[in-house]
Amino acid sequence: MPLTSTRAPRDPVRRLTSTLYGYAFLEECVLLYPVYALLFSDTGLSVGEISSLFALWSITNIVLEIPSGAWADAVSRRLLLCLGPLFTAAGFALWVLLPSYGSFAAGFVLWGIGGALASGAMEALVHDELDRLGAAGRYARVMGRARAAGLIAVMASMLLAGPVLTWGGHLAVGAASVLVCLLAAATATRFPEHRTPPAG
Repeated sequence: MPLTSTRAPRDPVRRLTSTLYGYAFLEECVLLYPVYALLFSDTGLSVGEISSLFALWSITNIVLEIPSGAWADAVSRRLLLCLGPLFTAAGFALWVLLPSYGSFAAGFVLWGIGGALASGAMEALVHDELDRLGAAGRYARVMGRARAAGLIAVMASMLLAGPVLTWGGHLAVGAASVLVCLLAAATATRFPEHRTPPAG
C-alpha cells in the first residue's frame, strides 16, 4: 500500500499574503524614523542643512518614481524587493558609522533608491500572483492589510525608538534599523514569482 502524506499543501495565497504582511511590517519598523532629525541635530547640522537633506530625499524619490515602474517590468520583482531594503540599510549604516552632512546626503539617496526599487515591484508582484491564483478580487483587501501592518510597525518604532536611544544611543538605533532592513530583504526571498520574462 503506497504511503501518502497526510499534510495538506500550503495555501499559496496564504503564503503570498503572510510574506507580504511580514515584509510591509519590517519595511516600516525602523527605529531611526522617529529620531533621525535628532541625529542630524546632534551631529551639528543647521536647520538649513537638515532642510536641504529632506529636499534631496524628495528629489530622489520624484526622479526615480518613473523608472521604477520600468524596472518592475524588466527585472525580477522579487529581486527588486530584496535589493530595496539593502540599499536602505547601507544608507542607515552610513548615517550612524560616519555621521556627517555628506554621509547623510548619500544615505538619503540610497534610501530613495531603495524605496523606488520596492514601490512599483511590490504592487505589481502581488497583483500578478493573486491573478495567477484566481484571487485578483482580493487585491485591494490584501494591500489594505499590508498598509495596516506598516502603520502598526510605525507605531511600534515610535514606542521603541526612545528607550533604545536612551540605552545605546544613535549607534544602537542605527544597528536595529539596519537589522530590520536585512530581515526585510530576507523575507522578500519568500515571495513567489511566476512571470514570463519580457521578450527581448
